[in-house]
Amino acid sequence: MVRKNTLNLFKKIAKLIAPPPKLTVSKWADKYRVLSKESSAEPGKWNTDRAPYQREIMDAVNDSKYEDIIVMSSSQVGKSEIINNIIGYFVDYDPSPILLMQPTLELAEAYSKDRIAPMIRDTPSLSKKINSPKAKDGNNTLLHKKFPGGHLTLVGANSPASLSSRPIRIVLADEVDRFPISAGTEGDPLSLAHKRTKTFWNRKKISVSTPTIKGASRIEAGYNESTM
Repeated sequence: MVRKNTLNLFKKIAKLIAPPPKLTVSKWADKYRVLSKESSAEPGKWNTDRAPYQREIMDAVNDSKYEDIIVMSSSQVGKSEIINNIIGYFVDYDPSPILLMQPTLELAEAYSKDRIAPMIRDTPSLSKKINSPKAKDGNNTLLHKKFPGGHLTLVGANSPASLSSRPIRIVLADEVDRFPISAGTEGDPLSLAHKRTKTFWNRKKISVSTPTIKGASRIEAGYNESTM
């Protein structure tokens, strides 16, 4: 009897200290992500199989061979949800300092309200990590959200002050073709943001956009320099 109890105790301890199952971004999304009614025609549990072309894009983030990931695509193919799943993954599964860049500060604020807040509210694994904005501890503001092991900061590419502060491991740049050529007098906003990743050996720089003018498109240039 003593032996059996000891064996059961060791099994419980092993289960407690065992590392979590290895998840990719798409597997994390399939397991935990919940789509909100504000941002989806079909709210509820995420299923990558509904748009299987998104799987390879999301899981490229988990491939150690790639530091820069370029997503050039047409509009309305789920770019925002890909970004949200990457954010959710790094908040919940691989905590890191994250920067999400939008073309302007106003768009960053709108994205926080319309996309990020509903995702946190409706995805239990995220709402457990990020406090309600109504909490008085200041850990969840419109443009800065803290969680155990990291934080998410949203910035506008037109705001140089917000691009040159704390170190960042994950840089997500949305609609880069709409970024200004220079953030004030500081230079290229995307380059400024990427400089903040230098202290991280496992940094990831993800740029996403619909291309604009051929030959003058930031995302096209990045795509042409990639493995395609």
